Amino acid sequence: MYIPVPVIFELANHIAHVNDGGQRQKLAVQFVNDVQNSLSNGSPFQVVPCQDFQSIEDLLGNLQQFAAEYAGQGLGLTDTSVYLQAQQLYRDYQKFKKFTVHIWTRDQALKAREPDKEEYPFV
Repeated sequence: MYIPVPVIFELANHIAHVNDGGQRQKLAVQFVNDVQNSLSNGSPFQVVPCQDFQSIEDLLGNLQQFAAEYAGQGLGLTDTSVYLQAQQLYRDYQKFKKFTVHIWTRDQALKAREPDKEEYPFV
């Protein structure tokens, strides 16, 4: 079975909305394991397109953080990836004293994770 990368995001987003927190965590961990197995040995499914090694590493890193922390908070993989990218941008450009990172969204749960002056006083 071939699974496009956006389907991975969509399924992870559905996992994040499971009401039972324990079940949500269990599903998130199992999902990460299935994706890791798929990327390393093509089972239980083939992830396509996934030829760029850095993209695979980024996807696995985001999935692991999603399962470990963000799925339990009800944050989907898409929002997790946006948040992690915002953090990375902030770290990359914090040497510019007036640089700020804004997450352009109407989703207040994601917007609340935007780096702010209290968390980063030198912004």
